[in-house]
Amino acid sequence: MDFTSFSNIINGKQCGALKSYHGINPATEEPLWDVPCAAEADLDRAVEAAQGAFHAWSSTTFEDRCDMVKRYAEAFLTYEKEFIELLMKETGKPIDVADREIHSSYEGLIETSERFPWAGVECKSQILMSSLAKFTLPVETLKDDKKTASVRYVPLGIVGAICPWNLGAFAKIAPALVTGNCIIVKPSPYTPYTTLKAVEIGQSIFPPGVLQALGGNEKLGPWMVSHPGIQKISFTGSIPTGKTILEKCAKTMKRVTLELGGNDACIVCGDVDIEKTAPAVVLAAFKNSGQICVASKRIYVHQSIYRPFLEAMASYAQSLKVGDPFNSDTDIGPIQNAMQFTKVKSFLDDCKGQGYRFVAGGGRTGCTKGYFIQPTIIDDPPEDSKIVTEEPFGPIIPVQPWCEDEEVINRSNNTRTGLGACIWSKDIDHADRLARKLEVGNIYINSPLRPDWRVFFSGHKESGIGGERGVQGLLAYCNAQAVHIYG
Repeated sequence: MDFTSFSNIINGKQCGALKSYHGINPATEEPLWDVPCAAEADLDRAVEAAQGAFHAWSSTTFEDRCDMVKRYAEAFLTYEKEFIELLMKETGKPIDVADREIHSSYEGLIETSERFPWAGVECKSQILMSSLAKFTLPVETLKDDKKTASVRYVPLGIVGAICPWNLGAFAKIAPALVTGNCIIVKPSPYTPYTTLKAVEIGQSIFPPGVLQALGGNEKLGPWMVSHPGIQKISFTGSIPTGKTILEKCAKTMKRVTLELGGNDACIVCGDVDIEKTAPAVVLAAFKNSGQICVASKRIYVHQSIYRPFLEAMASYAQSLKVGDPFNSDTDIGPIQNAMQFTKVKSFLDDCKGQGYRFVAGGGRTGCTKGYFIQPTIIDDPPEDSKIVTEEPFGPIIPVQPWCEDEEVINRSNNTRTGLGACIWSKDIDHADRLARKLEVGNIYINSPLRPDWRVFFSGHKESGIGGERGVQGLLAYCNAQAVHIYG
């Protein structure tokens, strides 16, 4: 397989387009390979191919579909080295981060196709959960002296997946396919390469029209959202774009899954081991240059340990090496694109203009090219400051002290988003009591936020609608269908 040539995938075939575009290597600012820029007619052809494939694909047994997704995972990992290198070039991720993402994608395909614990799903009262076959979706059954009623799950039809700057496409591809849907994937125009190549690999396994991909510009997403032949949009991205998608999907009553932004809080209790916990909190904030939706973005440290913990954070942040992702000793790579780089710099400029205290970082690195910014820590900025109230999505974080539980909970919840949060404490019961009061979809105790493919991932408030992964994530790609039998 050629990893320097990229095509759209329509009806099982590699396709070009009249126009093309290319990504930028964020570490060097050099242009990467050309990618076809899909026209509206290309989308129409992809939808037509998916509609033609849907009946046969949805009629395939759940077990057979899972088997094909598992084979897809194995085929994908065959090109492990090539995908890691490609991901590093288009995203700027250091090798350890890129390696983890490639293997996480593989594991996600395997988990979705092989290991879901249907038999472990618990349901109380008169409704019983049953499995019709080894891999089937759950069926809810109610029986009384008059009738038998069952609720089963059937695929939606054609799914449009609008993806972020990473291999998040697999979180949409895997559940869509095993539940019997066909899917058209739109990778981010900033990082189209790994996704297009991954979909290309799938053509040797899935029937034509089942798994397709279209590279495109800012017009392609709205075309997908408005297309009457698409039954669901799964989108990962910004809150403003998510709101626009939700509004437009209403016109054709599309189902939607929206995984949007967050301003995730990290609460550090006074009983932690400072030497052990401070580096973990720093990495939770700065891994992948802070460009992770569930990265810690606001750090609250108990007042009793605030100064020594802040100093430990600063010391560790200053030890991180920022630079070329292909250097084995690089810890932090570049911001992925120029637009985001400019946005992150605006947070730096605001903090400097307001006179806030920098305890680490504060500017660009010594690199003459590339979108590099030093990991930056701001000491106790005001509660209403930009760096506290907005999500930078980059390597800059505020750290603030707290005293009482209710106070830190109120401050953590004082945001229109609710994606994730971390709590660090030796007292698990105390940490769990704090967790129960947080208005977020995902909480991690004594760990950075790292989603598990087996567990539902969703956001509260403006951080999204619906979710992905786990049993609920599979059912989000289905319609429930109730059957009532009398006599």
